[in-house]
Amino acid sequence: MRKTPLILMAAALPMAVNAANTEFSYGGYVKLDATISQYSEGEIGAASAGRDFYVPSTIPTSPKGTDGDSVTNFDIHAKTSRFNFKTVTDFENGQKITSFIELDFMLAPGGNEVVSNSYNPRLRHAFIKTGNWLFGQTWSTFMNVGALPETADFLGVSDGTVFSRQAMIRYTNGNFQFALENSETTTPGANDDGTLPDVVARYNFKAGKNAFTVAAIGRQLSTYTAANGNTPKVDESTLGFGISLSGKIAVGADDIKFAVNKGAIGRYVGLSEAADAVMKDGDLEATDVTAAFIGYRHFWNSQLRSTVAYSMLKADYDVDNTGDTESSNSVRVNLMYSPVKKLTYGVELSQATHKLDNDAEGDLTRVHFTTKYAF
Repeated sequence: MRKTPLILMAAALPMAVNAANTEFSYGGYVKLDATISQYSEGEIGAASAGRDFYVPSTIPTSPKGTDGDSVTNFDIHAKTSRFNFKTVTDFENGQKITSFIELDFMLAPGGNEVVSNSYNPRLRHAFIKTGNWLFGQTWSTFMNVGALPETADFLGVSDGTVFSRQAMIRYTNGNFQFALENSETTTPGANDDGTLPDVVARYNFKAGKNAFTVAAIGRQLSTYTAANGNTPKVDESTLGFGISLSGKIAVGADDIKFAVNKGAIGRYVGLSEAADAVMKDGDLEATDVTAAFIGYRHFWNSQLRSTVAYSMLKADYDVDNTGDTESSNSVRVNLMYSPVKKLTYGVELSQATHKLDNDAEGDLTRVHFTTKYAF
C-alpha cells in the first residue's frame, strides 16, 4: 500500500518539472449579440452566417426592375464567445517555445434554436512559435488585425478588409515578415487547391503613435474538373498578385483606421465575396478586386466612444454575367460604453448594398446590440 503514493509521485514528477519551466495562461471573452435586420429582397436562411454577422454575399438580391419582399428578422446568440489557452516554455539552452490554441462557436455544424442552442466549438488558432519562426494556423500575414475599426458586428468592415485564418510557415525578422500559406482558389461553383503555397511578404513600421503595414501576395490560381461524358477535362492555372496598405493614424485621443487592397485577392477580401478567377475561352483568368475601408473613432470621454466606418468592394471579371458579386458597400455608426475596462455595451446601426454582375441587387439595414466581457 505504501508503494502507491511513491508511484504517483514518480509519475507526476516529469509534469511538475515541465510545469516549473512553463507558464500557462488563458483568455477570451463572453459576448451576446442581438440584431434586428431588414432585407429588401427576401429572407436569409436561418442557418446562414449572414444572420449572425455581416457577410455581404449573403444579402438577398433581385433582378433590376424587380421588387422583392422586404423581410425583417430578429436574432440573438452568443456564438462569438471564445476561449484560448497559451503556454510559454523556457528550456535550459535558452530556447523559448510558445503555443497557442483558440476556439469559438461560429460557423460550426450542429445546434439549432429549437431547444438548446448547443453549437459545436471550432478551431480559430493553433500554432507554435520558436525563435523567428511560426508554424500552424493563425491570421494570414497578408492581414493587419490592428487596422480593424471597433464595431459591434463580429467584423463590421467585411467588404473592404483582408480576413483570413489559415495554416502557414512564417519567418519574422524585425519589421519584416515572410510566409508560405495555404493555397485555395475559388471559381464559380468550385474551390481548388493549387500546387504551390501562397507567398506573402510584409513590412510593419511606426511613426510616433501612427502604425502602418504594407503587404504583398503572390498566388497560383488553379481549377480542375475531371472529364465527364462529353465534357472535357479542365486543368488550368494562372498567377495572381495583390498588395495591401493599412494602418492606424492617431488624431489626438481619437484614431483613424484604414486599408486599401488591390489585385488577385478574391477569397482574401469580403469574406470570399468575389470569385478568385473565371474561365474565358478555355483559360483561367484572375479577377481584379479592389477593396477598402476607413473608420474614425471618437472618444466622448474615458468610458464612451463612437466609430463611423465605410467599406467597399468592387470585382472586375473577364467574362460577363457570372452571377457572382460585382460590388458591395456598407456604412455603420455605433456607440460603445465601457463602465469598466473589460466590459462593453454597444449599439450599432448599419446599411449595406450587395450587387451581382448581372445587375441583381439587394439592401440590408441592421440594428445591432452587443454586450461583451473579456477575461
